[in-house]
Amino acid sequence: MAARPTTLWLFRPCETDWDAAQRLRGRTNLPATPDSLADLRQRVARMATGPEVLYHPGDDAATETAHGIATRFACAVRADAELADPDLGLLEGLSMAEFERRFESRFLEWNESPLTVEPPEGEPFAEARARILDALAAILARHEGERVGLVLHRTALAIVRDTLARGDGSRLWERVEGRHWCTESLLPAGAADLLGE
Repeated sequence: MAARPTTLWLFRPCETDWDAAQRLRGRTNLPATPDSLADLRQRVARMATGPEVLYHPGDDAATETAHGIATRFACAVRADAELADPDLGLLEGLSMAEFERRFESRFLEWNESPLTVEPPEGEPFAEARARILDALAAILARHEGERVGLVLHRTALAIVRDTLARGDGSRLWERVEGRHWCTESLLPAGAADLLGE
């Protein structure tokens, strides 16, 4: 008998004040705005099915989002620091205009070749990608055949979506720009092993 596929939900966290102002957040710990939490409650109320287990990085906005989703589906919630966005170092809190003005070459790299970005005093994106995908592989191996959810901030979400689409990272930001706050995918048996290929 064929193994049951794993269902993977990917959720974008509720918005923070920095998100609303289009500032780079990285690892800065910020709460979700009250309006975005109210919007989350309405969105999850419209979902017919959801995850059995839900993982999230440990920051406030992701934690609040995970618990809001879990209230609807009564799923287990687990924090995993390895799912966090990369530390952006000196870029944290900058608007995109400030980023372009102060770090012009890195800004071009951010847009043209994101996985080669090394934020000043931050975590290189290539290392962050490896960390996030290792965490995802461990989660999928642990929960094969189950309904699994991940709450991921922008960069981690882009990395996971790009990897699942077999992308090379060149279209990283396209994986999140204008996309729905929640996506659902069926993964084949052994999906955890495929992440390393």
